[in-house]
Amino acid sequence: MPPLNSSQVPIIFAGVNGYLDKIPVNKVVDWEKDFISHVATQHSDILEEIRAKGVLSKELETKLRDVCDNHAKGFY
Repeated sequence: MPPLNSSQVPIIFAGVNGYLDKIPVNKVVDWEKDFISHVATQHSDILEEIRAKGVLSKELETKLRDVCDNHAKGFY
């Protein structure tokens, strides 16, 4: 299997941690596009750390949870 692109990690993180549970199925693709755009423009440090380290530290997980919490609220 090829390695994950660093922008896929936040999306997978959001999915496995329940942040998509309340998003209507017909909005998931829109949520994903908007979320990764938001992460890339407003939280590029997260993507850089994922690329550089290749692992999610506790600190990075906390950052991702905050970003997911705040972003998901706009789609409920």
